[in-house]
Amino acid sequence: MRRDRLLLRVGYIVSAIAGAEIFVKLGTQYAVAVFATGLVMTRILIYVYFERLLAYKSFDDFTSGKIKHECIACGASCHLKVNLAKDDVERILGYANEKGLQEIIIEKRGKNYWLKRRKGACVFLKYEGSKPRCSIYTIRPTACRLYPLIPSGRALKLDPLCPGLSKTRGHTFKEHLVTQEVGPYVRKVLGKI
Repeated sequence: MRRDRLLLRVGYIVSAIAGAEIFVKLGTQYAVAVFATGLVMTRILIYVYFERLLAYKSFDDFTSGKIKHECIACGASCHLKVNLAKDDVERILGYANEKGLQEIIIEKRGKNYWLKRRKGACVFLKYEGSKPRCSIYTIRPTACRLYPLIPSGRALKLDPLCPGLSKTRGHTFKEHLVTQEVGPYVRKVLGKI
């Protein structure tokens, strides 16, 4: 289990225990307030630390060469919500038509398109034994090819919990952009490189 999810669960458990303690001493009204405050604060602290501070520091470390990335085919990227560009949508729908897929594979929310998720993972995630595999790997979306880089508005951040990150082995940031063919996208987002 990822450290952020583990810490989040621990925080929720501590909030529940604190709420129960307050319930015994002061009653329902205070217990609910302590429990709700604990849940909210836990979520905020985990988000700020992992999604903001650590993600952007890790991105800086990746771009400066302090850390590298080597994909270990762990399936971590398959559990992220995948926003699709127009060319991703066209490519995936073409594949679906070619294969005669009848299920919904793309969802539209507002002006954005997303890969459908099933049980917290991408609809195209399959398992060969216990090994996760992408059934559309050759035409996977830009967001999947970017991983461990994650688009965040007009910036990029790095998933600091990606198991493929290493100080000694793997691709540098620029090598990652070349091997995954995402250089043009990153230049567009960041306006440089």
